[in-house]
Amino acid sequence: MTTQNTKKIGQRPVTKPVSKMDTLHDTWTVMKPFVHFSIKAMRVLAHALIFVVKNIPKPDDRKSTRKSDKIIKI
Repeated sequence: MTTQNTKKIGQRPVTKPVSKMDTLHDTWTVMKPFVHFSIKAMRVLAHALIFVVKNIPKPDDRKSTRKSDKIIKI
């Protein structure tokens, strides 16, 4: 004869306590793809910003080219 598991009203099932390490491990497994994506996105933005800053013409370069282009004869 099989035994029956009867549940009584008002009794909760016994649960084992969750440790912090289990919680941190579960959190890391969920967040890992998002962390990797954000790191890659920040790299792309940083490289784009460096490219833009490097390609901005410097004010000294424009002034020196204008002076050398003009010839003044008296």
